[in-house]
Amino acid sequence: MTVISEPVENIGGADDKTVFAFSSILLRESDDGTGLVTTTPVSIRATDGVLTTPDLDPGAAVVRIGAKAYQITIPDSDTPIRLWPLIEAGLPVPPVEEAAAVRNGGGVARIQAIELNDYTAIPTPDPDTLFVVPE
Repeated sequence: MTVISEPVENIGGADDKTVFAFSSILLRESDDGTGLVTTTPVSIRATDGVLTTPDLDPGAAVVRIGAKAYQITIPDSDTPIRLWPLIEAGLPVPPVEEAAAVRNGGGVARIQAIELNDYTAIPTPDPDTLFVVPE
């Protein structure tokens, strides 16, 4: 089971009273195989500027924020996780950015295409750079 906890505010920095509704995408078996997860949503509002869900069953889900719905995948986590990375991971790449968009999952500052000889000549490759060597 997983708790999602995320600070929530409006663009002016005020506590936001938006309703968040989490639900399974489809009727399915629970992640631990002991029961049934229905599509009935659980609705939550932020309290004192922080959205905190009850334990949610890991798996494919939908979060509705106001009138907008986002497909997310809830991981199995013993510690609370943030909502924004789950939403961001499920967002499509905008069509105008298809050729250039790279989503950084963490730990990569840049990507560089490089020939194998040039790569092997680097005394200490930058650990934050993902080097791509063409075949």
